[in-house]
Amino acid sequence: MNQSQSAIHSDKRQWIDKVYQKRRDRSLTIGIQTIDFLVEQEIPVTYHNISEYSKAFDEKGKGIHLNTIKRNEELHSYYRKHSRTYKVKNTRKKPVIPSTFDEASIRRISSKRDVNITKKRYLQLSKEDLVNRLIAVEKYIAENQERWVTNQFEQFK
Repeated sequence: MNQSQSAIHSDKRQWIDKVYQKRRDRSLTIGIQTIDFLVEQEIPVTYHNISEYSKAFDEKGKGIHLNTIKRNEELHSYYRKHSRTYKVKNTRKKPVIPSTFDEASIRRISSKRDVNITKKRYLQLSKEDLVNRLIAVEKYIAENQERWVTNQFEQFK
């Protein structure tokens, strides 16, 4: 009895896989046609434009949804290749907060400061900036400790 149930299940699975493959192929052909049209017309290749203009290339007039472009790997790679907005978005870099470290900034640290604000500020820094700041603080502490030890030694003489 288990064999017949698993056979029925696998038959249903094969049927639905064929339907999904047919839909993926339909989305891919409509998407490629739409992207090529947008490139020819010099219209920006964006998710919204593809979704809007794809209705003209679809026999049913439905077009393709924005998420279909994102989920269909082949279509998404074709979109990335032709979309100027995608390339600009990915090459745009976040503004770098200048990490100026000086002794005055260490001296200004108060034990009464708001730790939550400080935590938020540190979470905005990149990993590399945090490492550089930590190294600078350790260096500052080591130098001050060395100065203090030599000062104590000289006072003992």
